[in-house]
Amino acid sequence: MNVGEQPLLVILVALVAGIAIGRFWSGGLWWNRSERRRSGPASIHYILGLDFLASRQIDRAVSELTLAARENTEAIEIYLILGNLLREKGQIERAIQIHQSILHRPGISPSERAHGLLCLGMDFKKAGLRNRAMDTLQKVVELEPKNAYALKNLVKIYEEEHDWEQALRMEEKLSGATGESDSTLRAFLFDQIGQAAWQAEAGARAARCFDDAIRTEPRLPPPYIHYGDMLEEQGQLEQAEARWLSLATEHPRFAYLVFDRLERVREKLDRSGNMEELYQLVIDRDDKDSHAHLALARLRAAAGAHDEAFKLELQAVRANPHALAVHLEVWKSIAESSERSDWISSYLEEVSRSAYFLDPYVCIKCNYRANGILWRCPHCQEWDTFVEERVELVEP
Repeated sequence: MNVGEQPLLVILVALVAGIAIGRFWSGGLWWNRSERRRSGPASIHYILGLDFLASRQIDRAVSELTLAARENTEAIEIYLILGNLLREKGQIERAIQIHQSILHRPGISPSERAHGLLCLGMDFKKAGLRNRAMDTLQKVVELEPKNAYALKNLVKIYEEEHDWEQALRMEEKLSGATGESDSTLRAFLFDQIGQAAWQAEAGARAARCFDDAIRTEPRLPPPYIHYGDMLEEQGQLEQAEARWLSLATEHPRFAYLVFDRLERVREKLDRSGNMEELYQLVIDRDDKDSHAHLALARLRAAAGAHDEAFKLELQAVRANPHALAVHLEVWKSIAESSERSDWISSYLEEVSRSAYFLDPYVCIKCNYRANGILWRCPHCQEWDTFVEERVELVEP
């Protein structure tokens, strides 16, 4: 089951189950539409099915709900739940057939139609039929303009289609329906729209979108980075420097993302000497920032201060012992200074208490790992979920 769809399945099942139970207690209308069966008890198969579902025994839940559906073919809620479970088991064709059969029934209420369309839209989404999923979920929104589940999935589908503007429109409708605005998502969408405008050579529009992204969520790095990249391409070096420097000074844990860019543009502006001050500023704010230690070490080594550079590299090992890039810098320094055997001893002493990972970045939503920071997880499709995993040294 897709990690991102698990919560929705629970919500959908709880929703239709809640409706069913509510109708049962209000007189059994959901279970027996005819007068002669209105007072009959709830099906034991239905109750067992919900019980198995609650304990995550999906196969047994499907079996019991199938029996319950055969006993009462008019119980729409059972079919909704059954179709959802079949979808998650990978039996998407059957799920589609069940949910479509509900929509073909005469006399169903607008609420039942909306629920059926929502489930059918999720079937199409799971099957990869995005256009059909979008059309179906749009019908849900027409019936229930504040249906948050439909709106949320429309946002996701438009993201998958890279239709960032439509995704933003749906997010605005979603925030209106729920009363809650996802500033992180909005900022990422503004940034994506800005990048598309930049590629289309609509610089003014791109600048507005990047500004909107920064204003919406100032802590996110991508709009600063992309805005600066565009300005550099346009030859506006000082403005590009200002955007990147703003990220580095206001959000120093992301400063390393613009170190190379600032070095490049400052060299063109003939003020490379300012980089040392920036590296030291980042270290002062976070003495575990290995990126700043390595950048300052390279600067010291270039100036001939090799001993000082090596000390900074060891500090980087201590701060971030699992990062392979840190060790590569140390090995490079040792290789270039073969006469310094004491360097090897110092290094071995540090690494004997260290741990290593080739992919130190991890998604906090689904634990997907990567060897660099990603703004959107390729596994669970969530935004801004990657953090750099750091391992403390083991004290002897």
